[in-house]
Amino acid sequence: MIGEGIKDAVNRHIFDYDSSLLKTLVGYYGDYVIKFVSSKWANEYLAAKSLKISNTPALTWGTATYVTPLAFPLSSALYGRIGLVCKYDPVDWRIFEATSSAAQMAYIRWAQAQPAYQVLLLTVHSTHANHKMRNKFREDFEIDCVLFHPDQEAEQHTDISNHVWMAVTDWSSSGRIDPDFSTRFSQARFSVLIDEDFQLQDKGGLPVGKACRQIESATEVMHRRKPLSPLGVTSARHHPGLPIDIATAYNSGGYVHVFIEP
Repeated sequence: MIGEGIKDAVNRHIFDYDSSLLKTLVGYYGDYVIKFVSSKWANEYLAAKSLKISNTPALTWGTATYVTPLAFPLSSALYGRIGLVCKYDPVDWRIFEATSSAAQMAYIRWAQAQPAYQVLLLTVHSTHANHKMRNKFREDFEIDCVLFHPDQEAEQHTDISNHVWMAVTDWSSSGRIDPDFSTRFSQARFSVLIDEDFQLQDKGGLPVGKACRQIESATEVMHRRKPLSPLGVTSARHHPGLPIDIATAYNSGGYVHVFIEP
């Protein structure tokens, strides 16, 4: 059994939307999130569709949809060149703010009280034990969203001390975490392009002789917004108008091109 003191410590860092940091971010930048993915998904997200829920074991907070508030538009660019933007409605969410050391320690105390804690520390199965524990934590406390500082960074793009990322729960009808496609982020669309990238290996893992562009065919059928374009990435990282421009591009069916200067 988990002691009441541990539960109380966790609950002190769970907020309703109106009391949360997330409401402040939405108030300034709108109810949009962004998720960077590989450019191979450009054509898939020309029309709005649901984001795939991440379910691999090596995830910071378990099975969830990992997105970034539009307040930090380029923070997660290390995961791909295509920015998928989506509106969402968090007003009924329970939000665990894991951005403070006190909240992190509350989770650690809870984890140490779990039967799986020894498996986590003393066996080769630590990754799977961690994954299950993080899911159990969010299920036990009915957490809809975890706010956390980035634990991976793209050089010059990500401020791990001040940026905030989100791990968002979709619930199944049984009250467990859904691992499939997000209903909370069901209208995601390709809205930001940071230059181009290439698939350098074939399906067998061997280098390809010719690497075809993966974005060009998608951009040919879209109009590009140009109030800040082409926007050099050095300027874009600190440009106060970038979140608004991205939201406008999303709503108009276009995209913003952030040009990476040579």
